[in-house]
Amino acid sequence: MLLPSMIKDPFIQPRFVGPRFEGHTLPLSAAKDLAAYEELVTELAKHLWRKKKGGRQRVPKGFAEGFNLHLEKIDEGSSKLAIVAMMLTTGVEWFDVIPHEINEAKDLINAVIATEEGDALPTEFPKDLYSYFNRLGRSLEPGEFIEWAPDSPANKAVLTPEKRKRLVLGHRETYEAEVDVIGSVEELDAGKKTGTLRVEKGSVGFSFDDPFFADLKEALGVKTMCVRIQGIGVFDVNEKLSSIIEIDQLEQISHYPLASAIENLQTLSGGWLEGGGMAPSESDLESLVNEVSARFPDLLEYPSVVPTEEGNVVFEWIRPNLRIELEVNFPEKKLELYSTNLADSSFVEEVFSRDEWEIAYARVNQILGR
Repeated sequence: MLLPSMIKDPFIQPRFVGPRFEGHTLPLSAAKDLAAYEELVTELAKHLWRKKKGGRQRVPKGFAEGFNLHLEKIDEGSSKLAIVAMMLTTGVEWFDVIPHEINEAKDLINAVIATEEGDALPTEFPKDLYSYFNRLGRSLEPGEFIEWAPDSPANKAVLTPEKRKRLVLGHRETYEAEVDVIGSVEELDAGKKTGTLRVEKGSVGFSFDDPFFADLKEALGVKTMCVRIQGIGVFDVNEKLSSIIEIDQLEQISHYPLASAIENLQTLSGGWLEGGGMAPSESDLESLVNEVSARFPDLLEYPSVVPTEEGNVVFEWIRPNLRIELEVNFPEKKLELYSTNLADSSFVEEVFSRDEWEIAYARVNQILGR
């Protein structure tokens, strides 16, 4: 009786380049790229074997089932990975070496990645396998790339987010990429596990798993509640998001329109007002976002958000004959309310402490209701 054995051969040494990889470690999200690469190598090798055999559909037992790529180490002083090919030689048909088609698949993938825009892609690469580039390199962020043959002066197989997108769209009308989007939940189908998210420019459909159902249901149709979804989206050739097919993280965000307007003030710098004007500090803005998210009344309309020359923030409600200002005075930890009504020539000036948000909001609501 023949006993199984394990073949181990050096395979490829890709280098991940970018700030996230400078510590000579590999984020788990990037490991998904390697899993997709392993699948692509396997499927392409099977295709090459069948082609050599005149289109025979069944590959030998053990050809692909026992094949795996293993991450052996991350080289010291670089972000280069040592990946080895492992094959368990079991079954009726045995291999004494890694099948040639495995290494041929590696070289053909490198050739595809090395193809520059405008040049012809290798004809030996099947069109239906380009869909693997939806996953291979999907974790790459702007400015990051993978060198698949970093030590080769001739092979420039460098995979960037832009090249990955081009390879997919060359053979499909859509491509997949990581998405980070905020919107309100408009529809939810618990049976089909699908829904609709209202975003800034229209709406997109999404699919979800059970762990996210409770948060989605709580936010469904609630005007003051938005959700932030991080996951995988489908984009068309014009970069328009058409759907979200996978949710990795979901966060409820209360009063997002108001919180977002406050966060936008972080872009201000000193001298923003014709050379003068203090910019609100980041810590003050963060605390204000937390306060409005927790305390802003659901039935009170959102105000405009305006910075002051002193580095404070003012909430403004404006009507044809009415103007209400609620200034958040950060240094003095006060809420200063000013209101002018031209219709009846009335004027209001009141001061509240920073822990009296509910009272200040109620006063604003009262004045608006006149």
